[in-house]
Amino acid sequence: MNEHLIQRYEHNYFCGWVVSAKRQGKRVTRYFSDRPGGRQKALRAARAFRDKLIARLPPPTKIKRRDVRNTTGVIGVASVKERTRSGKWLVRYVASWPARSGKRGKASFSVGLYGDREVFSLAVSWRRAGLQELLKTPY
Repeated sequence: MNEHLIQRYEHNYFCGWVVSAKRQGKRVTRYFSDRPGGRQKALRAARAFRDKLIARLPPPTKIKRRDVRNTTGVIGVASVKERTRSGKWLVRYVASWPARSGKRGKASFSVGLYGDREVFSLAVSWRRAGLQELLKTPY
């Protein structure tokens, strides 16, 4: 059974349903035991709690990202297309390069802000500048 925010939980002598939601970094969890009223009564109680919980919580803000392979033709520069929960598409180019510290350098440029061609050239130039910084002598 697949209920939104409700899962079946059977562990260490507990059998029942769990309602769990996370918003703005805070998790709300509540357990509904099968005893004493039975499995169906616990599920009805979990559904009622879930519906009240959704009504009082703010809408989720997580951005869903689709896996996009590099189609730009430039190593280290990727076009990323993300869809927000509101349904808007966010398109940007991300440049990344290895930093001297061992971490990764990264810069992101919005297509909606600068335009497609301008953003692509900005991302390529930042990637090249990052690689040039890596190749400089440390002294």
